[in-house]
Amino acid sequence: MPNFDSIKNIVVDEYSTEPAQERYRKNTRAGLWKSETILFEKYLKPGSSVLDIGCGSGRTSFALAKMGYKVTAIDLTPAMIASAKQLGKEFDMDLDFRLGDATNLDFEKESFDNAVFSFNGWDNIPGRENRLKSLQEVYRVLKPGGVYVLTSHVRKMGKYTPFWIAQWMKMYILKPFGYKVMEKEWGDRFFKQEQSGLKMKNKQFACIPSLKEIKYQIAKAGFTLEFYDYRNNISKEELTAGNCTFFICKKNG
Repeated sequence: MPNFDSIKNIVVDEYSTEPAQERYRKNTRAGLWKSETILFEKYLKPGSSVLDIGCGSGRTSFALAKMGYKVTAIDLTPAMIASAKQLGKEFDMDLDFRLGDATNLDFEKESFDNAVFSFNGWDNIPGRENRLKSLQEVYRVLKPGGVYVLTSHVRKMGKYTPFWIAQWMKMYILKPFGYKVMEKEWGDRFFKQEQSGLKMKNKQFACIPSLKEIKYQIAKAGFTLEFYDYRNNISKEELTAGNCTFFICKKNG
């Protein structure tokens, strides 16, 4: 059974593949979602500093910089930072892209006005306590009154009920009897991604937390939850993740 460190390596390896890199470069050229534009303009003060966490190849980073924000961007995957820098040359934009771990931010206390973690990247952090640590780290590096725009899947039942029943049986019935289960915590899942007809290298990891758990962890980190809603409720747009939810978190002070 993998531990949290080995799952982190699985995430990095998968996002390092050329199909993943090409998909992210394509998305970066496409720019922001309509929902992101709406929320950034509403909650982020013009001209303020933004830490873009899990920036990938810079989709939100470049767009925020074009909107006038002072952007510092980090990602755990070296290949993503390399792609972001490559696109920076293509766009003739020199942004501060760095390797960085969301659970251990290499910045001083109160360094940024705002932070964003886009397209459910937070869900790729293995371990409930590690996801909480990332929230606490963002809280630490934000200035008082700072805003954190977080996105996450939200676990839903409905048509997904059979899948979650099967997951429950694996975790709580088969696993105690020695059945090999990669998932370590309830809500974890491993899945094969296929993008644009290109098969990915390995199974990818994501946690699909409940709304209750997300709200609890946001509060435990010290944030006030100002707003949350599904992406397609904020703006009607073609979705690649229908349960992608925005959370607007504020550091009081």
